[in-house]
Amino acid sequence: MTTRPPSRTRPTWPELPAPVRAAVEERLGAVVTDWTSHDGGYSQGVASTLRTGRGAVFVKAVSTEHEFTAGLYRQEAERAAVLGEGVPAPRLRWVTEAVADGHDWVALAFDAVAGRAPVQPWREDELLAVLDLAVEVGGHRVDDGVLPDVASELPEELTGRLAAERPAGLASYDPWLAEHLDRLATLELQAPAAVAGDRLVHGDLRGDNTVLVDRGSRRARAFAVDWAYPGRGAAFCDLVAMLPAVEVEGGPPPEESLRRRPLPAGTDDDAVTAYLVALMGYFVHSSLQPPPPGIPHVRAFQRAQGEVCVGWLRRRLA
Repeated sequence: MTTRPPSRTRPTWPELPAPVRAAVEERLGAVVTDWTSHDGGYSQGVASTLRTGRGAVFVKAVSTEHEFTAGLYRQEAERAAVLGEGVPAPRLRWVTEAVADGHDWVALAFDAVAGRAPVQPWREDELLAVLDLAVEVGGHRVDDGVLPDVASELPEELTGRLAAERPAGLASYDPWLAEHLDRLATLELQAPAAVAGDRLVHGDLRGDNTVLVDRGSRRARAFAVDWAYPGRGAAFCDLVAMLPAVEVEGGPPPEESLRRRPLPAGTDDDAVTAYLVALMGYFVHSSLQPPPPGIPHVRAFQRAQGEVCVGWLRRRLA
């Protein structure tokens, strides 16, 4: 079993600069009386459920000192606002900005979901709930122009870059990868066509981007959070993309997960392979880069997912 890298502790509500807390409370129209930090994940921002006399709300906030993450928060504010009715996601309430300590801050507020994160290593019932979530998300149609096409936001042929540059770090992966990079780079060219479609794609679905709501004797209901990358594409995208993380987080290998929840009817095997090659290139290439400020553990997580992708491709292409 692959072991997931250690998680992280996020900044908390009291650690936010006073001007940022004041801006959030102004939008809430109430004073925060209690808070719960949702630690883990792979960004530098605050992620907390805030409680006031008017109820609870989930707020995430980050400084533009972390330029990439702040950009993602702004992108999430734009895209979450256009998610259709019935999408299993908390509703975006508002976005606000403030200035503190010489930096702009971006804060987003969502309906608070009274749930919990999946247990890791994965439990069978919770894994099935999240696999069901991936299928449910892919069941929603998206009109042309509402969200970007997934094909337009795929990693930019990183498998091809690995094949051309042959970085030294490749030697730390299964030798099969280096031996087959040229073939894989050719397959990667098919990825944009492979992911074309008219279905909703979350784009970053993993255990830490889901919330489970218990329902007594019935299986928990799963909701997807952190909608920074939603797009319009093939119905299979989220189910395929989340499976490497599932194995890293103590779940079964991808093929076993797909025996529990098969890919949507009509899914083309070659399309799945091409998309998987693009994912593999992203994870392997990213794992060989210096860690971004504030989230050094992300490279180990990408490395672990890259290893799963390589093994999965080796079995698919045997």
